[in-house]
Amino acid sequence: MSYRFLLIVGLALFLNGGFALLQLWLLRRRTPWPKFIGVGVCVWNLSMAALFMVQFFSPPSWQVFLRQWFYFPMAVEMAWNVLLLEILFLGTILVVLSLLRIRRVAQPPPLTPEGISRRKFLYGIAYGAAPVVALGMGVHGTLTRNDLRVRPLSIPIANLPPELEGFTIAHVSDLHSGLFVGPDRLKIISDATNDLKADLVTITGDIINRDMAEFEPALLAMKAIESRHGTYLCEGNHDRIPGDGIVIDACVENNLPMLSYQSVILPIRGQRLIIGGLPWMKAGFEEKPELVSQLFPGRQEGDVRILLAHHPHLFDIAGSTDLVLTGHTHGGQIMLGDHLGLGPLFFQYWSGLYRRGNTSLVVSNGCGDWFPCRIGAPAEIALLHLTRA
Repeated sequence: MSYRFLLIVGLALFLNGGFALLQLWLLRRRTPWPKFIGVGVCVWNLSMAALFMVQFFSPPSWQVFLRQWFYFPMAVEMAWNVLLLEILFLGTILVVLSLLRIRRVAQPPPLTPEGISRRKFLYGIAYGAAPVVALGMGVHGTLTRNDLRVRPLSIPIANLPPELEGFTIAHVSDLHSGLFVGPDRLKIISDATNDLKADLVTITGDIINRDMAEFEPALLAMKAIESRHGTYLCEGNHDRIPGDGIVIDACVENNLPMLSYQSVILPIRGQRLIIGGLPWMKAGFEEKPELVSQLFPGRQEGDVRILLAHHPHLFDIAGSTDLVLTGHTHGGQIMLGDHLGLGPLFFQYWSGLYRRGNTSLVVSNGCGDWFPCRIGAPAEIALLHLTRA
């Protein structure tokens, strides 16, 4: 296990332990203090830390058991540790620091027995709100774990030759084969893709979640996908976790065309559809538009250039292409409206179709999950129809 994972695990243990201690300190400032809430705080944070350890340190052979019997508690743990705990920990520190600054202010007298029940009720509301949110997200994630929509999009292409009018592409992304996406879910994805009977299929990264033991189920699903002109892939950030180039090599060895600084020319109805692919990159590309332009041969009349790149921000240097297909954002994962949620908080482009000049960008919400709860950002396969702009 890499030092980054060890750092993440250490941070989760520190945050859970520290958050529990801070809450106990706040509880004990009142006399008498509600001990049952203190016990609940300790049990909850210990459980969340323990589930986090199980998720990160259990061997791959445990995944089937965990996915079948522990999907819900694991979903709750992810909602707590990944989304809520950091905010709660920092907020509680601010509360503690504020109380320490005013500690010389006279303390209220001990509570009378008549006031304890109401105080305990208010404490229960305050201390139970965040766990209830985590439980609710876990329930939602569990109930919607197999949901998958088809999102049709019309893609305008400047000077599209008549022979390619109506050409269809099934855009699949972010399989995340692993703990939360097993063979059953992967079969749903491959079957739904085949039902579209698209001319071409693209898979824009994050085939696995974090371990090469997760590759075999994904490989079977990808091999089952059919289209008239094949399936083409690019690398995602999760594909790099086992090591640089390992997933790329595994795809090539299994006759899956993973494009890494490469392009292929597909002769279709007498025209050229050119597909280029870039490996995962998050930064350092902003001033290098040649990364994209050098992928493609000299443009001929009627050429259609398509770029596969996992991170949508590569759209900024892809002006020499007609269409950019990306994923990575999961549609924002938690969205409370079209422009309210995690998507616009972290990304300039997070879901759907964007246009700049003669170049279109499609950002897929993805089909799988590393975080097992989607709100307002449903899992999807995009069905793209090329049309003359």
